[in-house]
Amino acid sequence: MPLGPIRVFFMLLFGVEALVAFGTNLAISFSMMIPTVWNNFRSKRIDLRMGIMFLISGAIIGPLFGGLLSEALSQNFLLWSVTILIFLSGFLIFKAVHFPSKKIITKKIPFLKSVIASLLNLIIGALGGAVGMVLGALRYPVMVNYLRADAKSASATNSYINLMFTVFAFIGHLVTSGFSGNSHFDFILFLPLAISGFIGSYFGSKHVNKYSNSFILKTLYILLFIMGFLMLIREIL
Repeated sequence: MPLGPIRVFFMLLFGVEALVAFGTNLAISFSMMIPTVWNNFRSKRIDLRMGIMFLISGAIIGPLFGGLLSEALSQNFLLWSVTILIFLSGFLIFKAVHFPSKKIITKKIPFLKSVIASLLNLIIGALGGAVGMVLGALRYPVMVNYLRADAKSASATNSYINLMFTVFAFIGHLVTSGFSGNSHFDFILFLPLAISGFIGSYFGSKHVNKYSNSFILKTLYILLFIMGFLMLIREIL
C-alpha cells in the first residue's frame, strides 16, 4: 500500500492546498504501485479472480465517481470519514492477528459475499477517489477478515487494485479541474516523491517473501494507528 494518508497529512501540514495534495498524492501512489505490481505479478502472488471483482467496483467506478465529486463534497467531512475508517481498519486487523477466527482460508468466495464485498469496495473507492487516497488499508480487512484471503495474496492483489484506482481517480480529478479551473496537481511536488516512492516500493515488494503473514499484519495495524493519529491531530488542530 502506498500509505497516502501519511503523505497527505504532511502536505496539508506544510501548507499545500487540499485539492492539489489529493491529486498529486494519486499520481505519486501510481508511481509507487508500478514496481510493486510488477514484483507481485512475477511472483504470482496476485489473485486475479478476487482482483477483477474488486477492480470493477472499487478501482474504476468508485474512484472515478469520487474524483469527479472531489470539489462538490466538504473536504473536512471526507477527511474525518477517512480518519475514522483508518482506525476501524487497524482494529479489524489487530483482531485478526491477536484474536483469529477458526475459519480456514479459502479461495472459494460465495456469490453473496462477493456482492457485499464489491459494494463495500465501491464505497471505499468513491471516498478514496474524492480525497486522493487509494485507501488500500480499508480494502485490506475486507479481503482478510471477510473474504478470508491469505495476507500476502491480499497485499499483492491490493497493489494491483491500487494501481488501477490511481488512474481512474486521477482522471476524475483532472476532469473536475478542467471544469472548475482549480489546480489538482503540482509537478514540482510530485517528481521527488514519485522517484523516492518508486525505489522504496520496488525493494519492499521484491523482498516481501522474507516476512511472515503475522509480521506483515502486525506492521500494518501499527502503521494504520499511526496514520489515524496523524490524521486525527491534523483535524483537531
